[in-house]
Amino acid sequence: MNTNGKAQLLKRLGAAVAAAAFATSGPAEAAAAEPAEDDLIEEIVVTANKRSQSVQDVAGSLSALVAADLDARGIKDMYDIQFAVPSLHFGPQLGNQKITIRSISEFNRQPGVAVSLDGIYQSRSSTAHLYQLDLERIEVLRGPQGTLYGRNSNGGAVNFISAAPTREAEGMLRVGYAQYDQTKIQGIYSGPIGDRVAFRIAADRIDQGEGWVENLVPGAKNLMRGESGNVRLKLAAEPTETISVDLMYVKSTIKGPHEHLSWVTFDPALAVAGGTPQLVNAAKTFEPFETHVNPRNDSDREFELVGLTLEWDMGWATLKSITAQQDFDDFVEADRDLTDEPLFDIWDDSTIDTFTQEINLLGSSDRLDWVLGAFYLTEEWDRHIVFNNQQAVFGFPVPSQFVFSQPIMDTDSLSWFLDATWEVTDRARVSAGVRRTEDEIDEYHVNQGLLPLFNVAIPFCDKAEQLDWGATTIRLVGQYDVNDNGNVYVSYTEGYKAGGVAPVECNVPYEPETVDAYEVGYKATFGGSTTLSAAAFYYDYSDFQVSQIIGISPVTRNAGDAEVRGLELELSSTLTENWMVSGAVTLLDTEYGDFINLDGLQAELGFQNNKGNPLNNAPKTSINLGLAYTTPVQWGGRATLRADTAYRSRTYFREFKNKLDSQGAYTVVNLNANWESEDGTWAARLFARNATNEAYILYLLGSSGVGARYGSWGPARQVGLEVTRRFGAR
Repeated sequence: MNTNGKAQLLKRLGAAVAAAAFATSGPAEAAAAEPAEDDLIEEIVVTANKRSQSVQDVAGSLSALVAADLDARGIKDMYDIQFAVPSLHFGPQLGNQKITIRSISEFNRQPGVAVSLDGIYQSRSSTAHLYQLDLERIEVLRGPQGTLYGRNSNGGAVNFISAAPTREAEGMLRVGYAQYDQTKIQGIYSGPIGDRVAFRIAADRIDQGEGWVENLVPGAKNLMRGESGNVRLKLAAEPTETISVDLMYVKSTIKGPHEHLSWVTFDPALAVAGGTPQLVNAAKTFEPFETHVNPRNDSDREFELVGLTLEWDMGWATLKSITAQQDFDDFVEADRDLTDEPLFDIWDDSTIDTFTQEINLLGSSDRLDWVLGAFYLTEEWDRHIVFNNQQAVFGFPVPSQFVFSQPIMDTDSLSWFLDATWEVTDRARVSAGVRRTEDEIDEYHVNQGLLPLFNVAIPFCDKAEQLDWGATTIRLVGQYDVNDNGNVYVSYTEGYKAGGVAPVECNVPYEPETVDAYEVGYKATFGGSTTLSAAAFYYDYSDFQVSQIIGISPVTRNAGDAEVRGLELELSSTLTENWMVSGAVTLLDTEYGDFINLDGLQAELGFQNNKGNPLNNAPKTSINLGLAYTTPVQWGGRATLRADTAYRSRTYFREFKNKLDSQGAYTVVNLNANWESEDGTWAARLFARNATNEAYILYLLGSSGVGARYGSWGPARQVGLEVTRRFGAR
């Protein structure tokens, strides 16, 4: 890092420390007296390290959102989660869930951040948003998780933990209505079946009749609308005192145009040179929340999961098995030229069948906690993409089609791992872990161009690959309790993301990428009413996967190295019985190493060395701030008014450090007014999501062939009301 870069980082660090000092001055004064019981922050127990721990005892960067917080803030998907935890960026990428933590992200539908539901690993980023209801908590781990979570966890992990069946009958019914003609109904029921079996069923249905992206083509419907439904059934049994059995079935469906792109920039000269002159005079818009697309825009997705978890307490250790079968059918039909011209219609149809098996053996003694595990994944992915060009483009004299078929993309991954924590003294602990991963990929794809008028097929790729990769990743951690309420830790962790084959190319496979991460952190609880977490980290990011331009063709390959430096501060404090504040600050300094690439949108500059440029999806400064006020009300019960604000500095989406490839600084404000009856049976929430209607781009791509940049906007303002009736055990 150059001197100026260091000065800027120190300047931002100073500002963050000052903000933290200001934020904690109130609680420090209050700590002189014993806090009231209602002012205490409830301890959150997590299973991020495959065993139960208080979130403040985990030697690593971890945020946990519990059910009460999710309900009070209306957090229901990754759009919301990104503004509730530090260092997380989310950008929907044409059906993919592009989750980025500390600048490490998804690529070619392989996640860089591992996502799981009740310990069941999601192999592809496409399914990370299809089952988020009736959650007990969400755990977000930041930093490589290559030892405990394995492949494709370079950036971290997001764990969704659903609510468990209860031994007493309870339930909930929630109905809601919001802007864009959105209706919602959700129901939950849980209770016993005999003495040793309990069940829980949760279901919801959301219908959105209007979309928040206006389609300016006459007679065509708006985008970001449609319908979705989820159902989850869980059975929990204890056939003996030492054995437990948990069975889970999940089904999610989503239909309608639930993704969009909009014009950001356009260069007519590049469009003409690229063989798409029809775009020059075509109707288009560059305004937020608007687009031009023909009527053929739709999606039809169905996800099913069956999971079985067995636990056997053998006395000296606990044996745990997690078995799962997942099936995902994904069909998308869309107009990709974003004009009223009949160009670039796309059909993308894929099926993913995944089987996973994980076995953990967990043991504990006075001084040693350990877990020995093995993980197996087998996946079959069949994908077909058709670009239908209804006019003569790209030099073809007649309409054409480009067909990309990948009928075989079979992955087998086998790994074993060992992780242990030794309590050296009453205050000092050391942890070490190792994981060995072996990946095998059997792939075949065929690409061709079609001229339907002449019944002519022009094959330009017919290729099969059999690939083998392996990696050994380690984890080393030292932790020391500075007092009864605070600890410091230092860690070295490694991450590994598998390589692969790009189906739309005919090039050599791209190799795995790795991350070596160093982190030092501090966690403390003050007076039982304030928690504070701070971390400083450095990443050596090697062989990152990227799409480059070689000659005039796009090529997916490993580009080089990069560095990531950062600081995080996270705070939560109950100031009084009425007031609560929470917040987080992230300061990032990221830079590419030697990385030479051609920007097709500025070809006149030739091949550029992007060394020193910031990484994608990595704003230098991110701030989350929440303030809540709770008070009894005259008509009974209590009301909570909550405001949550999230600020992001300029975010680049391409590597060339061109402001046209970025989203400028923006602030998102979410408002919630919650009421709950005295006995907790009735509740209501009035909300304004993105209350100021801030327009901000979450994802952007460049297309040199048409001379354009396209972007996906974050959700527009939405105001709505939900009413909840709870019954049974409280």
